[in-house]
Amino acid sequence: MKYLIVGGSIAAATALNVIRANSPDAEIQVVADVAVPFYYRALIPFLLDGSRTVDEILFTEQPTDDERVQFHHDRCIGVDPKNKAIGLASGGALPYDKLLLAAGSSSLVPDIAGVGSEGVFTLRNMEETLKARDYLHLQGCSNAVVVGGAFAGIKMAEALQRTGVQVTVIEQLPHILPFIADTETADRISQQLRQGGMKIHTNDSAKEILAADGKTTGVRLASGKTVLADLVLLMVGVRPNIEFLADSGIAVDQAVLTNRKMETSVPDIYAAGDMVQFHDAVIGKDVVSALWGNAVHMGRTAGFNMSGIKTYVPPLLSSLNSTEIAGLPIISAGLLHTQSDKYTVYAETEGENYRKLIFDQDRLAGLIFLGDVSRAGVYTNLIRNRIPLGDRRDALIHEVMSAIR
Repeated sequence: MKYLIVGGSIAAATALNVIRANSPDAEIQVVADVAVPFYYRALIPFLLDGSRTVDEILFTEQPTDDERVQFHHDRCIGVDPKNKAIGLASGGALPYDKLLLAAGSSSLVPDIAGVGSEGVFTLRNMEETLKARDYLHLQGCSNAVVVGGAFAGIKMAEALQRTGVQVTVIEQLPHILPFIADTETADRISQQLRQGGMKIHTNDSAKEILAADGKTTGVRLASGKTVLADLVLLMVGVRPNIEFLADSGIAVDQAVLTNRKMETSVPDIYAAGDMVQFHDAVIGKDVVSALWGNAVHMGRTAGFNMSGIKTYVPPLLSSLNSTEIAGLPIISAGLLHTQSDKYTVYAETEGENYRKLIFDQDRLAGLIFLGDVSRAGVYTNLIRNRIPLGDRRDALIHEVMSAIR
């Protein structure tokens, strides 16, 4: 059996490990357009501030070190299901019996003037981050602007601040962290970040990157303000890498469509990770979400089914985050914002602690814990599996809220 995996993502690595375990005699090939495929993407902000080296963010065991695995530093440019092969940017083709598409996503680049100036970066992967780090030090940058105040942008802004640079964050929505926090949580985190010296502009957007002699000097905002910047990070979102599937016959919408076994519409072709669209049962919509945990679940499911072991992906959430920002632990899951009468919201504050629960009748539909995040994993499981609580709902609310009093 010839297994072929496209991508260097965590979904690819997870599937590869499952296939290795279940098919010890299999021939496995990996194609990825990166020199070093498998590392902890969440740690790349620590490359930017120099607190971690490349070796320190690599997987302890590289799946491609296995003699049964052949790695190709190349780019897939097309899939030919009729001949069961993929085309490579370097020329030629690779055959497969089972194919996994796990090519991840790429940074969005906003269509604004000056975006091609020297000193402007997107930071989705290790290579981009290392280039920004080198520029930061070689140019002696003192002012940086991060365009985009979602989770990835804020983590990069914190990393920049740790280098001693004056950091300004621009977010077009009313508050930062719109996909992991509500207004109350975001306001508390913003206050902490500002106290640490970070400048934050919300309800505003970048209209032009200013430059002199080809190098960025600042950012002009929609409000008319100008912010000094000799380094600009564009952190405005990602898009799934699906362009190479245009003539493949594989069904796509916002991203690749699969069933719960991670099978695409074409036999023997599977997909996993950021390039897959899935149904979030809590919010009731089909979504694309670049969450590490979802990619692991998808990759594991694909690997088992490619190995002939029928497995179904568990329920996935488009919002599920556990992190620390400005020294404040935060866990959020499921539905975070609602104005609908369909849902009932309970929230309580005690000192630095804040907790919010959103219920869809007797089912927990969303939560936000800031500060004290104890037992959040237990409650997240209730959300993920849509477990009805019945007359236990009031007891759960009391348990959650009394824990921070």
